[in-house]
Amino acid sequence: MKRKLLAVLLTCCMTAGMLAGCGGSSKEAGSAQPEQEGAGASAQAGTEAAAESTGENITIEFFNQKQEEAAQQAYRNAAEEFHKEYPNITVEINTVPDSDKVLTARMAAGDVPVVFHGKPTSQAFFESAEAGYCMDLTDQPFIEKAIPSLLEAVKSEDGKVYAMPYSQNFMGVFYNMDIFEEQNLDIPETWDEFMELCGKLKDAGIQPLEESYKDTGMAGHYRGGAMAALFPDGALWLAECAQDPEKKPSDNPDYRTFAEKAIQIMDYCNEDVFGIPQTQAMENFANGKAAMMIYGSYGRGTFLVANPDLNLGVFPIPGLTKDSGLVYAGVDACFCVSGKATPEEQDAGLKWIEFLSRPENAQKWSDTEGAPSAIDGVQYGSEGSLPMLNRIKEGKVREWKAYYDSRFSDTEAFQGLLMDRDVDKFLKNADEVWANAHVSG
Repeated sequence: MKRKLLAVLLTCCMTAGMLAGCGGSSKEAGSAQPEQEGAGASAQAGTEAAAESTGENITIEFFNQKQEEAAQQAYRNAAEEFHKEYPNITVEINTVPDSDKVLTARMAAGDVPVVFHGKPTSQAFFESAEAGYCMDLTDQPFIEKAIPSLLEAVKSEDGKVYAMPYSQNFMGVFYNMDIFEEQNLDIPETWDEFMELCGKLKDAGIQPLEESYKDTGMAGHYRGGAMAALFPDGALWLAECAQDPEKKPSDNPDYRTFAEKAIQIMDYCNEDVFGIPQTQAMENFANGKAAMMIYGSYGRGTFLVANPDLNLGVFPIPGLTKDSGLVYAGVDACFCVSGKATPEEQDAGLKWIEFLSRPENAQKWSDTEGAPSAIDGVQYGSEGSLPMLNRIKEGKVREWKAYYDSRFSDTEAFQGLLMDRDVDKFLKNADEVWANAHVSG
């Protein structure tokens, strides 16, 4: 079970874990009281009920795996409001570097946080949940507040819900709308137009792209977004290769094309792309040192924290043709309650999730954190976000999830590709990873 759990959690924590190192370890605590019958109807009713209750004090841990400062601030803000309504429950928000590794080790040892982020996009997650590590949330009223399509996306084969979807993610090109207007630039619709736009910016003395690929995880995020745009069936092809030892990634010529195109951005990135910390790159872009940054939706809040006056837009990473590319997108933050916690801890954890899931609270969280909400009725972004939101609404999406076992991964090889721009070497390395994974499996 421990071996399986390690694989499970590496998948469950994939998105947040790739951001490890973006923020320091922190713990935030506050108090709140168990909810009385009907207390969830409104904040005022909850406060009155809490004041009348004589419930015992209880402390629960919320293991937050979203490292960006904006996300941490959003949870701190929510916790402050939660504490006003439930003054006898202490929610300890725990945010640590290398969160995926930390959570993996803790859960393998049976030390499961009461509430934690899960990633219900693989069979491994559901195997873990069915083994008792996640509480069944199917009958909780708050799950009805999720956008129906996203709720369906996190259900197990038998229709159970073990994780409450809370936010969505996507990889896109964030851009400074003021720079685009000053330079009379249009949003590119194909990859060649994107590269042409980068050239125009460079010729005008403007840094086209600010990126940080110092960490393998962030290189992997770009890889996922670029593959969805340039090789839309790439994830499915690699999954085939993971199933069939006779197939290898380089057999498909579109995999080479993806690699050849993806490295073209390196001509337009900051020179310290492999040395600058991710947070510094984000701050540089936000403060006008570059026109664009390829990043996930989770970065929007941090950009606006760094520069509240930033006129920010985001468009899809362009495909080879106008209509061929897909957006790498899906469910991001999901809340799980430990199946190993005491009934009292589980009850408090459910109250915390119910509070976060109220549309008015989810709106505040989304506005601060920057990611689109998974709660129905919550609005996102500004007019500058419409190119991305419209593409997602059209269903032109490659779901952000694990399509194959984590032993099959070309992420490190892709980071090497960005460094040396040697496509043949990248293809050879990827083939070797798949071959070795088949042997070890």
